Amino acid sequence: MLLTYLEALALVLAQRLALGHERVTLEAAQGRVLSAPLLADRDHPPFDRVAMDGIAIHYAAYAAGQRNFPVAWLQAAGDAPRPLEDITRCVEIMTGAALPPGCTTVVRYEDLEAGEGTFRLPEGLEDGAHLHRRGKDSLAGAMLAPAGQRIGVAEIGMLATCGYAGVEVSKRPRVMVVATGNELVPVSEVPLPHQIRQSNLYQVGALLAGQGLQPTLKHLRDDPELIRSALAQALEDYEVIVLSGGVSMGKLDFIPQVLRELGVRQLLHGVAQRPGKPLWVGRRGETMVFGLPGNPVSTLCCAVHYVLPFLMAQAGLPPPPPEYAQLTEDCHFAAPLTLFQLVALRSDAATGTLLATPTRNAGSGDSTSLLRSAAFLELPPDRAHFRRGEVFPLRRW
Repeated sequence: MLLTYLEALALVLAQRLALGHERVTLEAAQGRVLSAPLLADRDHPPFDRVAMDGIAIHYAAYAAGQRNFPVAWLQAAGDAPRPLEDITRCVEIMTGAALPPGCTTVVRYEDLEAGEGTFRLPEGLEDGAHLHRRGKDSLAGAMLAPAGQRIGVAEIGMLATCGYAGVEVSKRPRVMVVATGNELVPVSEVPLPHQIRQSNLYQVGALLAGQGLQPTLKHLRDDPELIRSALAQALEDYEVIVLSGGVSMGKLDFIPQVLRELGVRQLLHGVAQRPGKPLWVGRRGETMVFGLPGNPVSTLCCAVHYVLPFLMAQAGLPPPPPEYAQLTEDCHFAAPLTLFQLVALRSDAATGTLLATPTRNAGSGDSTSLLRSAAFLELPPDRAHFRRGEVFPLRRW
C-alpha cells in the first residue's frame, strides 16, 4: 500500500536533524534564519524625532498670541539638541533631528511665511505636530522578530538599527546532490545519440541555491560498488543527500539496496502521486537521504514537495502559507493518485485572482514543459474530474 502525499510529507517533516546554531556577520545574514529573537536595544525612535523640515517652537508662546518667531539657531539631524531657553524664539530644524528641550511642536516650512531671520506662523496650529515620539515604534527590550524568522531586507535593516554586528542563526546542512545513470554526460560534452547531459544535477542544485545552500554536485555511474563507496563517504560528510535516479524497479536501480546495506533506514519507498511515484526517503543518524526519480519533472516535483519543506523545517521556519489558484480549463485524471499538474500562472486583471492553466507535456521526461510552467497544482486523488473555476493548492519553484 503506497503512502498518500500527505502521509509521506508528514513522515518527512517529522524528522529532525541536530544542526545547531552559529554566529554570522550582519553582511552574511541575508536569507538565514534567526535562532534567537531580535530585541530592541533601546527605544525606537530613541528621542522625539522631528518628522518635517521647518521650525520647532514652544506652543505656549503661540497659544499666548505670538505669531512671529525669530530664529535662535539651525539644528540638523545628528546635532546634539540644546535647550531653547527663550520660548519667544524658534529653532530652524531638519527632518530626523532630535527635538530640542523647551520645544513642543514643529511647523512645516510650507505653512510658514519667511522673513529676515524670522518666521510668521499661521492660525489654527495644534501642539505636538510633526513629531515621531520616543518609543512610538518600540520600547527597549521589545521583541521585534521571533526566533525562526527568515532574515530579509526589513530584518537586515532592523538588525543594523539595533546594533547586531553578529547574528545568531540556524546552521545550514551540508548537502550533496547526486545524479546516477550511465546515460549521463557532463554539460560541457557533446552527447552521443543514446546519451543525455546531467541536467538534473544543476536543476536541483539551483533550487537549493535559491534557499541559500551551496550543494556539492556529483555524478555516479550505475555501478553498485562505485555507488556504495561514494555514498558511504557522503553519509559521513553530509547531513542531506539528494539522489536523482536509480530508485525505481529496474535491474540497474541499485540505490535502495545499496543504502540499506550502508545502514540507511528506509522511511518510505513509493508515494501515491504523479509524477514522482518511486520516491525513496531514508535516514542514518544525522543524515537524511532523498532518492528522487530520475525524469526531470519527477525530480523537480519531489524536490519541491519534500526536500524543500524538510530543509525549511530544519532551519526552524514554519510551513509557508498555503497558496491557491483557480483552474482556467477542465482537467481529467482517472488514476487514484495525487496529481501535481504543471501549470502556467497569471493574475486576473479585474479580480486579482491567481489563474492556473495546465501545461501540455509529454510526461515526466519532458523537461521543456518546465519552461512553460511556474508551479505544480495539487489535484486530489479522490476524484477524476476537475472543473474550470475550481480552486486548488499549488507550489511554485
